[in-house]
Amino acid sequence: MYDHDPGELEDLGWEEFIRRQWDAVYTAYRAGRGRRTLCRGWADLLEAGLGCTQEVADLLVRAEILDRADRDLELTTDPRALVTGMTRVIADVRADLLEFGPDELGSQKPGPARPGLLDRHAALQDFLRDYAFVEDTG
Repeated sequence: MYDHDPGELEDLGWEEFIRRQWDAVYTAYRAGRGRRTLCRGWADLLEAGLGCTQEVADLLVRAEILDRADRDLELTTDPRALVTGMTRVIADVRADLLEFGPDELGSQKPGPARPGLLDRHAALQDFLRDYAFVEDTG
């Protein structure tokens, strides 16, 4: 991971780490911290969330952030629209995982490992959907 000690995920636990990383990416967009910070934040989120290698996370960031200027999340001013756009990034990662071959997956070999990545993606997507769209009842 770029901005975290590997033990931090273990110390915090998966859910708390993902919450904090999601919030960090959101804050980076809102504060206009720049593309490098955003990409590193997304990569850490995906690496921890999917349990994949940094290389796979970097490929996903390239596909869904760097090569997707049409998303225009950096200029989104509405907080709800930003969260919705961020959840679309997570949803679109699944298609990338399905398209990746053995060269892209590296140590994440096709076959049994790919269903593992898809299962972890589904768990990440479900968790973030619940976390990101919690209604304020207070």
